[in-house]
Amino acid sequence: MSLSLKHRLWILVALAAVMAATRMSHFGTSALLPDASLAVFLLAGVLGLSSACLGVLMAAAFGIDVLSAQTATAAGWCMTPAYFGLIPTYAMLWGAGRWLARRHADFPAAMTAALVLAAISAAFVVSNAFWYAWSGTLGDMGVVAYTLAVAKYFPPYLGSAALYLVPAWLAFRLTHGRHATAN
Repeated sequence: MSLSLKHRLWILVALAAVMAATRMSHFGTSALLPDASLAVFLLAGVLGLSSACLGVLMAAAFGIDVLSAQTATAAGWCMTPAYFGLIPTYAMLWGAGRWLARRHADFPAAMTAALVLAAISAAFVVSNAFWYAWSGTLGDMGVVAYTLAVAKYFPPYLGSAALYLVPAWLAFRLTHGRHATAN
């Protein structure tokens, strides 16, 4: 997908705004939408945003989290050395998006969904592995006990990403289909 610099900047601003508006709650509440960060980084790759844009989005995520940590105890709790595990987590999602963008025509919808599921699953594993190794909050909890404890968060982790990715994919398919029939 070849976009002008102007369009890429608008996309970057829109993705950062969505992330800022939703980053207050991992899985959402009755008053807050769930965090769109996973979808934002994957979409940044799919939409062809550069590694510099990836850096801007990572800086925005960090800035949002630092501001949140000032006002929310739960957000401050996340600010441990494990937080830096978000760098490879988000870079991996962006890279998966870039890879999918180059090959989107090669895959039917079910294959695309499976690849996105794999990318989000890998992000879950990487971010939780960093938390386990570097947070300093788990005491002497073993790997198996930790894995069982965080497994319950996997379905909402996927669901939160799907909430944003499914409409984005549908919009792309509708737009792409309209352009294909116009030609």
